[in-house]
Amino acid sequence: MLKKLVCVLFLWCCLTTAYASEDDATTVQVPVTGQSQDAIGDMLLQSISLIGIPYRWGGNNPQQGMDCSGFIHYVFKKSLGIDLPRTAAQMAKVGIRVSLDDLEPGDLIFFTIHHRYIDHVGMYIGNNKFIQSPHTGDSIKVTEFNSTWRSMVTGVKRIVQENDSGNGNTTVESFQDVNDEALPVRAGYSRHRVSKSRRRHKNSVSTAKSRGTNASHKASKSKHKKKHG
Repeated sequence: MLKKLVCVLFLWCCLTTAYASEDDATTVQVPVTGQSQDAIGDMLLQSISLIGIPYRWGGNNPQQGMDCSGFIHYVFKKSLGIDLPRTAAQMAKVGIRVSLDDLEPGDLIFFTIHHRYIDHVGMYIGNNKFIQSPHTGDSIKVTEFNSTWRSMVTGVKRIVQENDSGNGNTTVESFQDVNDEALPVRAGYSRHRVSKSRRRHKNSVSTAKSRGTNASHKASKSKHKKKHG
């Protein structure tokens, strides 16, 4: 109980004094729920302590910077000793699938943003917020899990769950070896981009053909004039 109180107070102090939400209008508070008393609470503390570390593609430690999956990999390894796969797409293949309605602190949220496959991951921390290492030029930060982000979600995975043993203690259940609940490729956003690209290509081919036909027609008219002129 004391450890839980310390976790809550430390998180509250960190987030209310050192970090504001993205719109700077409200402070971020991360509740440590009954399901996240010790192990998951420690993991949240570890993730929060990395706020401000710059994004670096391929980076996986605080010294060199971290990309999205490098950040998640580091947090799980450092706080729980769990060695997750290195990329977001590979991470999405382990753990158990969870509905967006059943999100708990520590769950991983996977996104399809720029490609036709899962290319981004963040960690849900509670209060409709998640922590992530977004992109080049940005740094690890807490983000509102708003409708824009929700529209790009591929799915949610739970890697660990803390269960009440009934005697005041908790046990940590790990799902890192579960690999038969892969997330589907959410291609909706990408299909839209691909479809626009295909339309542009189709229009460009049609334009080229049209120009070719017009050129042939003009050449034919020119030959006709020379012959009968």
